[in-house]
Parts: sequence; structure tokens; C-alpha cells
Amino acid sequence: MTLIKSDSSLLSYLFHKGRFEVPWHQRYYDWTNENVSELLQDIDEAFRENRKCYFLGTVILVEKPDNIWEINDGQQRMVTFSLICARLARIFCDGVDTRSEAIALRILFDISETHTDCLSESDDLVPRLTPPYNDKSRYNLMIRGKNIGTNGKLTAAWKEIDKYFLSMDAAKAKQIFYFIINKLEIAYLIIPEELDPNSIFETLNARGKPLGGLDLIRNHIYSFFSSSEEKARRDTVHDSLERLRVQLREDKKETNALEYMRCCLQCIYGFLPDRSFYRETKERIKAGCGRSSISGPDYVFELVEDISCSDKVEVFHIISNPSENESLIEYFLRDSNQGGKSRNLFVFLRELRKYTVTRPIVFALINHYAQERDGRKKKRIAKFVHTRMKLLTSFVIRTAFVAQKFEPSHFESEFSDLAQKIMSAESLDSISFARVLRDRDEHGVFDDSSFIEKIKQATVRDNAKAKRFLLGLVYQQQPEIIAVNETRYTVEHILPKSDIHLSGWPSFGQREHADNAFLFGNLTLLGGTDNKPGNAANSSFSRKKEIYKNSAISLTRDIAEVSDWSPVEIQKRQERLAKLATKVWDLPDVE
Repeated sequence: MTLIKSDSSLLSYLFHKGRFEVPWHQRYYDWTNENVSELLQDIDEAFRENRKCYFLGTVILVEKPDNIWEINDGQQRMVTFSLICARLARIFCDGVDTRSEAIALRILFDISETHTDCLSESDDLVPRLTPPYNDKSRYNLMIRGKNIGTNGKLTAAWKEIDKYFLSMDAAKAKQIFYFIINKLEIAYLIIPEELDPNSIFETLNARGKPLGGLDLIRNHIYSFFSSSEEKARRDTVHDSLERLRVQLREDKKETNALEYMRCCLQCIYGFLPDRSFYRETKERIKAGCGRSSISGPDYVFELVEDISCSDKVEVFHIISNPSENESLIEYFLRDSNQGGKSRNLFVFLRELRKYTVTRPIVFALINHYAQERDGRKKKRIAKFVHTRMKLLTSFVIRTAFVAQKFEPSHFESEFSDLAQKIMSAESLDSISFARVLRDRDEHGVFDDSSFIEKIKQATVRDNAKAKRFLLGLVYQQQPEIIAVNETRYTVEHILPKSDIHLSGWPSFGQREHADNAFLFGNLTLLGGTDNKPGNAANSSFSRKKEIYKNSAISLTRDIAEVSDWSPVEIQKRQERLAKLATKVWDLPDVE
């Protein structure tokens, strides 16, 4: 005999097994309008096609005493299904279809087949499903036909369901209802109470699949607070993690929250590989509990308090989406005496934004500054952080310009371990920052002459990379240009990148074009107010010069001073830009 049972049934029949509860450690109802709309559209399509069944997947149920079942996985589908039945019950009430109303109520409430209750008399009926506590009162109003508020995911789901049925007459609604209760099938696993359902959930979601959210880590954290003695703290832990997830959520995905969790935990534990993030995190938490002088729940409770700290969330938000208007950045520029300088924290954050491998280091550095309360120490830390951020930015950008491809895997272990040292250090002066970067310098970018020689030979076909290079030079030459909306700048190939225009460029044959079109020396920038050369201007350099000489960008205006564009001029300009780049992304002499 196996301990874990599996079965399948109509979803409507599953509701008749008893009463269902969403356990405390499950997230709140979280389906978006799109999720609900997709389910309704799928059901509608299956109905119109008269399919024999519509399968809703698998749920995990934990068997409890007194015919109670905990929904360990499947809350979103079961709650949404019951809301659909509740909306249909409203259509059938008040004598419109008494039999259909009675069937819908039996799905929603723990009542017998012979009941004579109606929706208007449902106040004293016991719901079959109990959602998480923050959704409970709103849900109870919905299934009893009461008015509800305007906020929350559950309310949004109800409005989506209401919109679907709003113009539907009772006859069509009845057809949909009987299709739903007779065709929607679901599979379910029944887990006996003595087994840990979280381990079953982990197995189902972690075998051969990348971690697709925070659920696995959250469930492991929750396992420390399962006993009745931990009820008070487990609610606090749950609320903290839910708040964290909501704060960091972007575009209806949890990617950002997971990135924050990994960044934050690497600053605590050191490198945690992306592919085995969950397992490695479990092991580090276990080791941390073993080394701690306090109990496991105490250790994990403090860990959750640490990672859900609003100040840390703000720091992560700033490094992920840098803005000059952030108060933390403004205070930092003041304390580091870098306000108004062309190379300051905002510029560093903007340039490093796409190099997410640097986030743990940046997070640890800025967090040190943000957490300091002593004014004098805060200024000293700001200056330290500025020089290290400058060093990190110059190293990464130089490497990206000369490497064939920037490989995050070459740096993530050392960067994460460095972040851990920074985060745990009482004094930042004890950190050998530059040595870590020098040890990872595979392209010799710490040597200016070596960097110049590599840039002199470098070509670039990636417009984003070319723009980053050219913007750095522009801001160095013209610090008055505000680096806020970089989308207004476009990369311009002086010698057209297509060889169909070569007839007007006497210094270039097919081979010379192929050798020079994608060199840095052949590229410049045009601003939002500059005229953009069209195909007509591509016919000759003299026509392009007329456009360049009126540009707001000095780097572009200088090109108009050249009498003719040739491979020699491109190479001379490439060398000038390479030397200027060493000044823009200079490497401060620090340890």
C-alpha cells in the first residue's frame, strides 16, 4: 500500500469530498485578469466545440481530520472555479432556475443534496472553501451574492468573471454551467497528514526544471514554522515574504523578486549558482542554523527580517532602475562630493545596469552606505564606495569593449564572494577590492596601453554596445549634456554600413568597406534634434558633413572638419577615441 494516493474526478465532484482550506503558508490569491480571462476563454472554446472533457491539471490535497482537506497546490484554480459558480448562482437565483441555483450552492457550501436553501438565505451556510485569511471576508461576500469593494486580486478576478457573464441570458448560462460541472476534470494527489506536503510540492516542481519563482524557497522557509508554537511568527514571516514579492513584482512576473532574493542571499552566503539556487540556498540555511547559537526557527526568522528589510529593497530597486531623482542617489552625490561631476554614482549604475553579474557587489557597497547612521562615517563610506564603483564600472566596461563577448560566468563566483565580504565587513578598508578584479583581468584592461591597442583594432556590430562607448565619450567632452533619456541618441555609421552606396565614396572598395564600416572610428552619435542622414546623404561624405557640422554633439561636429573620409582617417579617429576612452573609464589606484 502506498501512502500517497492519486485519483481524478470532475472538479465539481471534488468539492463534494468535504471542506477545503488554503493553509497559512500559501500565497494569497494571485491570479491576474489575464489568467482568469484565459481560463474563461478556454472553457468557452471547449463548450463551443462540445469537448468530452476539459482538464484543469493536478492539485495536491493534504488529508486532515473531520473531512477537511488542505490545498497545498491548486488554490488559484479551485478559488476561481468557485467564483464562477458563485456568479452563475446569482443568475439562477430569485426563481430564475431553482434547480441550477441549488446545485451551484452545493458546490459553494457544505450542505446536503436535499437542501432547500437559496442564495438570499446563505448567510449562515458554511463555505466549502476557505481562502487565505486576507481574502476570506471578501470571498465570503462574493459567494453569498453581496456587494464587494474595488481593491485586490480577488475583486479583479470577480470583475473579469462578471464581465464574461454580464450579457449572457439564463438559458446560455445554464448550458455553460452544466458543461462546467460535468466536463471539467482534475487530477489530485492525496497526502496523509503525517507526511510533509512541502517536500511533495518541491519534488513536483524542482525535478529537471529551473526554479520558476519564489515558491520553493518560501516553502522551505515556512517548514521552520509549522508547529503550533510558531503560529504568531509564521504569520509575520508569511506577510514579510508576500510584501517583498509584491514590492518587487514587475510586468506580472516574479523574475525581479527572485533576482532580489538571489542577490541578497549571495551577499549573505557567497556564490549561489543560478541552476542550483534552491538546493544551494537550502544547504546554506542548514549550515547557518548549525553554526548559530540560536534555534533554527530563530535563525530563519532573523534571515527573513533581514532580506525583507524595506531599505534593502529600495537599494535593489535603485540599482535595477537608476534614476537621478532618487533621494538616496542625491544624498550619496552630496556625501561623496560628486554632485555635478560627469562620472558619478548615477552614471555608474546606468552603465552597469545590464551587467547583472555586478549586482551583488553594487548592492553590498550601497547597502553599507544606506545603513550607516553616523554622518561623518557616512561621508567616508560614500567616498570609499564611489572609488570602488568607479573601479568596478571601468573594469567591466573596458572588458565588454575588448572582449568578443562579455561572459558573466567568468566573474559571478568571485563577484558574489566579494559581495559577501563587503556585506559582512565591519570596516570596508579591509577589503582587497582591486585584487579580485585584477585576478579576473583576462584581457589586460588594467594596463592602459594594452587597452588602447585592443580598442584600436576593435569592431562593433552591436548598436547598444556602440552607443554605450560613444555616450561615455560624449559625456566626458560635454558634461552639460544630461544623461537621462539615452533613447534620443542614435548610432550613425559615417561610411554607410551597406556597400550599395560605395560609388560616392572613392577611397573605399569592397574590401576597404568590409574592413572599416564597423570600426569604432567610423561611428558617431546623432541627437534627438539632429537631422538624420537618409539614403540621399549616404551617397557621399560631403553631403553627410553638412548634417554633422550642425550637430549638438561635438564628437560629431568634429567630423565635419575632415576634408575626405578614408581608411586612414578612420584609423586616426579610432586611435583618438581609444585614448579618450582610457580617460573616461580610468582605473583609480585603490586596493
